[in-house]
Amino acid sequence: MALTKGSQTTLDDWAVTANAASLLGNERDVSTAYQCTLYIKAALAEAVASTGQPEIIVETTGEASPERDDWTVYTRLIGPAGTPETPLALAATEPIGETQLACTNPGAAGVDWGGKYKFLRNTTPANSEVVFQTVLATDANDYILIQDGLANEQTAAATLIIDIDDPIAEVVKQWTLTIDCLSLSRIRCIYNADYDTDGPDVMCWSATTLVTGI
Repeated sequence: MALTKGSQTTLDDWAVTANAASLLGNERDVSTAYQCTLYIKAALAEAVASTGQPEIIVETTGEASPERDDWTVYTRLIGPAGTPETPLALAATEPIGETQLACTNPGAAGVDWGGKYKFLRNTTPANSEVVFQTVLATDANDYILIQDGLANEQTAAATLIIDIDDPIAEVVKQWTLTIDCLSLSRIRCIYNADYDTDGPDVMCWSATTLVTGI
């Protein structure tokens, strides 16, 4: 017996949720699915202190055409905490697949820690991405090394590297949730940056994979 699994499908592409605002995400129809895996990423998008931004509210409903009272909270997730350093611009255009990202004095800029996720904020939000830096960077080298090649071309004119200058604290938080869909019809996320009114703008992304047959 084999499972019938769909491919991972983006639910909400990278987008900015401004501080003191909230953003309602797209709905995913899960009425024909046995199970849904929901993937969520949240990143601090500027050098402003965060006590945990944003709050991501995952909602579900059993209604095929839900009205406002038909949605119920499945879970609440809290994003990264800390103060990002002033974002560091890329020093060159880096193509899709590149693992060595040119940047000037990453140590002095506070984005030198290895073994951590970094956020690449692009002026086109959907071209932003999360990368994993593999080793400690030095100012002499003027680059950081990442685990997997870039998914998008990143340029000096458009891309900023955002990180927290700490060996452990990360500017990105990520979650993978498995949701039983036997009694559900739809799923959505609310990205809430309105509960901490002096926090940073944030950027979020989500995707799903559905199991539609057993």
